[in-house]
Amino acid sequence: MNMHRVEPQPAISLIRTTPPTPSWIKDELRHALASMADASDLETVLRYHRFRGTDEDRERGAQWLSNRLLEPPTPERIVVTNGTQNALFLALSTIFGDGGVLATEDLSYYGFRRLAAMLSIPVAPITMDADGAIPDAFEDACRKEKVKALFLTPTIHNPTTGIMPEQRRRDLATIARKYGVSIIEDDVYGLLPPQAPPPFASIAPDITWYATGLAKCVSPGLRTGYLVPPDDDAHQRLSNRFQVTTTWQVAPLSAMLSNRWIENGVAKRILTAVRQEAQARQNLAAELLANASFRTNESGLHIWLDLPGHLTESNFIDAALQKGVTLRPGSMFSVVGERAPHCIRVVLGSPETRDELALALGCLSEIIGVGAQASAH
Repeated sequence: MNMHRVEPQPAISLIRTTPPTPSWIKDELRHALASMADASDLETVLRYHRFRGTDEDRERGAQWLSNRLLEPPTPERIVVTNGTQNALFLALSTIFGDGGVLATEDLSYYGFRRLAAMLSIPVAPITMDADGAIPDAFEDACRKEKVKALFLTPTIHNPTTGIMPEQRRRDLATIARKYGVSIIEDDVYGLLPPQAPPPFASIAPDITWYATGLAKCVSPGLRTGYLVPPDDDAHQRLSNRFQVTTTWQVAPLSAMLSNRWIENGVAKRILTAVRQEAQARQNLAAELLANASFRTNESGLHIWLDLPGHLTESNFIDAALQKGVTLRPGSMFSVVGERAPHCIRVVLGSPETRDELALALGCLSEIIGVGAQASAH
């Protein structure tokens, strides 16, 4: 008797905030790679490291940053990196060369806190509300601790999706100046909303280390990030510290592709497509999770889902996995574990198609619905 083994279907991952990819990007990539292969300087490009980026890399970086910053920095100030996370690492390491405490909201990007742990930098949690870090709580930390930097993702906060109002940004910048604290701004989601308050790098450029890149608004595969130190002295300190190391530098072919797409407008077209698809997926989430409570931003790539009161975080994640959906615990975003909220970050951008996303969200809706009936009885 012939036995046919049925292979299990791969789980649908709702973990990484990857932007949805427009279908026409393959043609653009094919055209760009063919053009790059014919470039007269290709052999030279492949022979050298791109310390801080070439002149063209930084010029294209300034062009891209002009979409977000009120006054784009000069190309000489820009450091081109191997993704935004490397930009954050450079800022963190340069600022904390001689000790100090890192302040961040009590819900914060876990990857950045892991970078701080690698560098043995202690972290002070700042109480936040719906608008982000509370100024009084930040000032209280500055009085009690030797705070050297405040880390924030003020536009589409990770994980809560909030957008910090401009006045809150100005209030925090005033306190930071008062206590000599640098601001590390992760603006990787900053271009997703068509309209957003000005970044800290525009409000307080003299104290802000501004980090962004193409990962969340164009493609994570490009691995192109940009870091803007607050002044020439900070830029020089960074250069002196990392000049001979290479792991943080952008790869030549990634830089070439990013430059071409920024220059010819393809990157902007992809951004527009990502915005449109993000909106469509947010509408889908609103429809399929109508029985749930969650916080979101219509331009974001994720939602912050309130768990039903009867379900623990691990119960919900296990139930989702049994239905073929992979989630990460919301508690991993909490700086203070015992104060972790009863929430899960659900990513909408990572499934390749809306149909796949709809299937995953339908599974989550079923778990929530079954749990609600159980609680009612």
